[in-house]
Amino acid sequence: MMLPETVERLALLGWRLYPSSNAPGSRAGCFKAATDAATHDLDILAGWARDYPRCNWRVIMQGSGIWALDCDAPGADHEADGIKAFTDLVAGRALPPRPMIRSGGGGLVLFFKHNGEKIAGKTGTPAPGIDPRRGRLSVTVPPSIHHRTRRAYRWISAPWEVSPPDAPGWLLAAVAPPPEPEWKRVQVATTDRARRMLSRAIGKVHDAGEGQRNDTLNRQGYSVARFVAAGLLGEAEAIEALYAAARHIGLSHPEIKATLQSAFRSGARNPVEASWGTR
Repeated sequence: MMLPETVERLALLGWRLYPSSNAPGSRAGCFKAATDAATHDLDILAGWARDYPRCNWRVIMQGSGIWALDCDAPGADHEADGIKAFTDLVAGRALPPRPMIRSGGGGLVLFFKHNGEKIAGKTGTPAPGIDPRRGRLSVTVPPSIHHRTRRAYRWISAPWEVSPPDAPGWLLAAVAPPPEPEWKRVQVATTDRARRMLSRAIGKVHDAGEGQRNDTLNRQGYSVARFVAAGLLGEAEAIEALYAAARHIGLSHPEIKATLQSAFRSGARNPVEASWGTR
């Protein structure tokens, strides 16, 4: 099967794409780690088109020089009305011409140039039904078919007709992530075993490979939290150290915050024995 013309045009613009399933209820990539394999290489894309005929296509923001705003239409797939929420957000303010998709579910996807601004990746930011897409996040693009309605995605304005513009300041402020906390170092008396354990945990986070970073942070955070729960390690010191290591390998503040909160909740329920921690 030939590579769809619209996919070829996106690739020629430098947008990185990968094939995804169009089976009802599925949005998964057509193969393992498809997101990591996303590319604008026409030969590779053409090979995928032959291997996965009638597949859907998704564009990943990272490496494409763009970020997107996915505004949901209310219905069977989404409870919130993201289109209305975005209309209310704009509230008469200027919005530059931009590439825009009408999804097969009735929603809208708006594309903007990414100049390195910090964009939240949390669903429902700044309002329910509005989902910023940045970094390794992706969106479905034409000529894909919606997984439920079986209606086609279509360009309202294509990026080869209207280049992704710089987002206005008010929009960037609305989708900016929350400010990062300033962790205050608290000097606490820790055991030698606890110090060594924390040092090993930090090292493992530093060495975590692509695709394993969140999982590694979660596992090491759980181990550290067990010592904190036993009173063998200061919580602020431990969080500060893990947070710094996670930021060093490129995890975002929201990712780190959510992962550490989960790990510390679990670790608090299973503290190490204080006597073991002193050996």
